[in-house]
Amino acid sequence: MVVVVCFAICILKANAETTYSAQQNVANFGWLNQRDSQIVQATGQNGCNPTSWVNLMVKLQNQHPDIFHTGLVGATYADWTQSAITLSGSSYLDTSPTSGTDSGKIVSGMESYFQSKGFFGFSVAQYNLPRLTNLYEAILTSATVQLLLFPLPGSNATIGHAVSLGGFNWTDKNDLHYVSQSDNARLSFVDPQDPWHGLDTSSGAFGAAFASAHVWDGNDGTNQFSIVQYANNDYYIHSAYVVVPGPTIIHCLISGMLSFFGFSFRRRLA
Repeated sequence: MVVVVCFAICILKANAETTYSAQQNVANFGWLNQRDSQIVQATGQNGCNPTSWVNLMVKLQNQHPDIFHTGLVGATYADWTQSAITLSGSSYLDTSPTSGTDSGKIVSGMESYFQSKGFFGFSVAQYNLPRLTNLYEAILTSATVQLLLFPLPGSNATIGHAVSLGGFNWTDKNDLHYVSQSDNARLSFVDPQDPWHGLDTSSGAFGAAFASAHVWDGNDGTNQFSIVQYANNDYYIHSAYVVVPGPTIIHCLISGMLSFFGFSFRRRLA
């Protein structure tokens, strides 16, 4: 009997599953397209960084209208377009039509932009090689996060890309806390190259929509990193840039930032 009971317990443990699923409200995000002619004129084909930041600042305005109103990027698509062009300038992200945005300029550029708009209680934190579990926590707390994706060696992509983080879904089939390629975990984001992903915009009814990418944990023998497979290309998540609110902003946002940088790991039972 003891042997049978022990065997049954082992089976239950082996079959244990935990699901991590979180998604922010896509209706809060902007849907500015980096391929719009005015943005292309200013940034060439490399305007993903300022454009994705505008889509994130629309999210901040929609989530906290009592704080921002429309003071970050305005209320109309034309306002968003001009904001992206301004943000791409030398005073902020200094985006080049030939080489895009230097990752070393994102923190200072975004902080300068917030200050230029009269919002001094904000900073932008850079977190290199974030794990998917960290991103899950950030999504749960409605944090505002830009992801910088770099092509993996051998990828079809030749340049990095910036997207606006929106969701994560993963079933940890063996409770190992490691996202394997076979788990088919998915990361959701607003892609500035296709911000209306899958939506029928023929009627003129635009809105942000999440793109979905296959993700898993990678390891090159030295570093652990998260791999994103999207649009027939393989990227690794080089950095996460997180808007960190000051002490005057509501407590739940502050808690979200603390949990993100504290590597906390919350479970949701399937």
